[in-house]
Amino acid sequence: MLKLPTALQERQIYLTFHVSLLWPYQASNDTLFLDRVHPEPYNSGAPDDSEWFVNKLLRHCWDGRQLEFQVRWSLGDTIWEPSTSCKNLAALDRYLELQGIQRSAQLSQ
Repeated sequence: MLKLPTALQERQIYLTFHVSLLWPYQASNDTLFLDRVHPEPYNSGAPDDSEWFVNKLLRHCWDGRQLEFQVRWSLGDTIWEPSTSCKNLAALDRYLELQGIQRSAQLSQ
């Protein structure tokens, strides 16, 4: 059973694990990994039930046959999403208009 800070417990992290999933702790080797820092758990500060909206599409790329867009979300995160997740967005219409085309299939590879 883990003893976690209240903030992590509120994020519904499991406190109990089966023993087969646990590994012995090994301290970081400062000789091999100089100036290694351990990041703190990320907390966006937004409530878990808040809605995110797409601000805009920044760029596109083709991953083999699949088209992906780099999406800027309303809370500031930027991630790559498949075009199937972006097909009904006003941001996609704006992006295609800026590219001078009407369909996402016409985007350059």
